[in-house]
Formats: sequence, structure tokens, C-alpha cells
Amino acid sequence: MPWSNLNMSTASSSRPAGWRILGFGKHPEIAASVQEKLRSLGFQATNFVLTNDEAGDARLVAELKRAEYDGVAIGGYINGQDAVNFPATEETTFWFNRVLNIIHANAPGSKIILVRGPEDVLPAIERVLGKSLPS
Repeated sequence: MPWSNLNMSTASSSRPAGWRILGFGKHPEIAASVQEKLRSLGFQATNFVLTNDEAGDARLVAELKRAEYDGVAIGGYINGQDAVNFPATEETTFWFNRVLNIIHANAPGSKIILVRGPEDVLPAIERVLGKSLPS
């Protein structure tokens, strides 16, 4: 899939707005495109590239402590949900487990959002958080 041609569905007439979303994955071009798209839809979105090392873990902890997030979106390379393009490996399974525990320890009130690919970001957020902020 060409990452420069990010085409997230925006067909929903009741688009979620205002949710505070922290998202991360392995690819910089995807993170930048997703952040731009989510912000254009009214999300308070922060997306970044996560590395599978101590520096990545420290960055994730710092981002989680920066604000209270409604949801934390984990990209398909890391979460193993994109079996076609990025099948899970022993390394990514260990990484994903570590990431989940970091999120649980540092943002226990945030919902976990597993994203299959860039086109799935908005549907994934809607699956987990709903289509609009609660009243």
C-alpha cells in the first residue's frame, strides 16, 4: 500500500471530535499523515514513531505522562493486527506485550485502540470510543 496515498474513510456523518488520542507505530510517514488527518477531523491527536528499545519505552512513558488520553492507538506493525503486510514475529509479540504493560502502568484510564493499518485509524477509534464525545 502506498503510504503517501493515505485514504482514511471520513464517510461517517457523525465524526468523532475532540477525543484526545495518542498514536504510534513504526513508520514516520504514516505517523505524520495520520496525525494530520486526525487533527483535521477535530481530534486532539499526537502520533509518533515508536522504536523497539529503551529510548522508545522512555518516549512512550513521557508521551503518556504529558496528558490524559481517551485512547492510545497502536499501529498494526507493533500490535500484529496487520497479518498481511506485517505478520507478527516473536520480536514484535514481545514488543507489543511490553508496550501494553507500559500503557497500563502509565495511563490506566486510557482505552487501547488496535489499528490494522492507516485506513483503519478512524474506524478503530469509533469501534473503541464511539462516534462522539460523551455528554
